[in-house]
Amino acid sequence: MKRFLFSAIIIVTLATISRGEDVLHLKDGKVISCEITAITDNVLTYKTTIDLGNGRTASAEPTISPEAVEFIEFGPLPGETEALQAPESASVEDLRKLWDEKSRHLHRPKSNAGEIGLLYGKRLLAEPESHQWDFAIAVFDRILDRDWNAEHHLRAKSGRLKALIQLGRLNEAISEARQLTRESEDPEMLIEARYAIAQADFEKLKQLEEENPKWEEDDTVRPERESLYHGIVDEFLWPYLFHGTEEALAARGLVAAAEAHRFAGNLDEARACLNDVVALYPDTPALADAQASLKTLTEPESENATTSQSETN
Repeated sequence: MKRFLFSAIIIVTLATISRGEDVLHLKDGKVISCEITAITDNVLTYKTTIDLGNGRTASAEPTISPEAVEFIEFGPLPGETEALQAPESASVEDLRKLWDEKSRHLHRPKSNAGEIGLLYGKRLLAEPESHQWDFAIAVFDRILDRDWNAEHHLRAKSGRLKALIQLGRLNEAISEARQLTRESEDPEMLIEARYAIAQADFEKLKQLEEENPKWEEDDTVRPERESLYHGIVDEFLWPYLFHGTEEALAARGLVAAAEAHRFAGNLDEARACLNDVVALYPDTPALADAQASLKTLTEPESENATTSQSETN
C-alpha cells in the first residue's frame, strides 16, 4: 500500500510539472524520446509516440523496469537551463525548487541533480544567515550519500568543509579534513582538505590574537601564535609549491596566503604572493582578487607618501 501511495505521488508530481523532452537510453541500444510520467526504483512509465507507418502515429504509455534503462536524459525543468548557464543570476528560491525536484534522481546515472545541489549549496553558503549554512550541509550530505557522480562527491566534501568553517565548527572541520588527507590520494581532494585546515586554523589565529592582544609579550601564547601562522601559510602555499599545474587552486592558495601575511602585518610577503598570481596565473579566477588586494596594499602607501611630502614642503 505504501509503495502504491508513493508511486501515485510521483505520478502526480511529474505529470503537473512542465519539462523538456525526456530521452531513455535502454540497455538493448534503443533510444526513446518520451515524457516520463512516473518513476520509482521498480517502475518507469512514460508517454511516447509510435510510428505505425504510412504517415500514421499513435500514442502509447508503456511501463517498464528501470533495470532495462542504461541512463536517462531528463528534460530540463523550467529555469534549469538558465540556472546552469548563469548560476549567479538564479535566486536561492529558484535553486531550492530545482533541487527539490531533481534530488530524487541523484542516484540515477547521468543525472545532473548533483550539479544543481552543488549550485544550491554554494548559494546557501553565500547567504548571511547561519541557518542557511546548516541547510547547505544537509544538501552536501545528501549528495555524498546518493549521487552517482564521484566528482560531485569531491565538491560536496569541499562545500561541507567550508560550511563547517563558516559555522565556527573548526575542530570538526579540521578533523574531517585531516581524515580526508589520510584516506584520499586524489591531488585535488588533498589540496581542498589542506586548504580547509588552513582556513580553520586562520580563524583560530584570529581568535587567539583577539583574546590575547599582547601575545608578543606572552611567552606562553607567542609560540602557539607563531606555529599557527607559519602552518597556515605553509598549507595555503602547498598547491603552489607542489602542484603548480593545478593553476586555479595554486592561485587561490597564494591569495589566501597573502591574506594571512597581511593579517600578521607582513605586507612585503603579502605583495609577493599577490604578484606571483598576477605574473604566473593571469587566467585564473583568483586574478581579480589578487589585483584588488594589491591595490589596497599600495594605495595607503601612496597616500602616506603624498602626505609626508606635503608636510615636508
